[in-house]
Amino acid sequence: MTELKRLEMSRLAISPGGSHKETMSELAFTLASGIIDTMPFVGSKLNAEQERAWPRTGIFTDDGVEMTGIPPEIYELCELLASHIEKGVEFDVFQVFHKIARIDRLIDLRKGTITLREEGCHQRVE
Repeated sequence: MTELKRLEMSRLAISPGGSHKETMSELAFTLASGIIDTMPFVGSKLNAEQERAWPRTGIFTDDGVEMTGIPPEIYELCELLASHIEKGVEFDVFQVFHKIARIDRLIDLRKGTITLREEGCHQRVE
């Protein structure tokens, strides 16, 4: 919810060429991105000031090449979550787990925790 609180009111206002659908899509994508940001990914953010979890450094493909940018699987998971949020429908657990299973190589299972941002503080949830 803090991601929604951070949105400026001017961004919520509909421009003359915009629509409620575009605004809702943007809000849904922002919330979905915030959900993904809570996952304990391997590697580290490109810089300390970066709000989002991606892009990251220290992540390599099976061929030993360092990944650059944001993997398509992250975009796909974000789109899936955003579409459910925008429609206001329940998540299909199997569909979400399938998408998460596709990014399991990007998740640091040793951490075993999810970091939640709340009012500028970080909480660890075990």
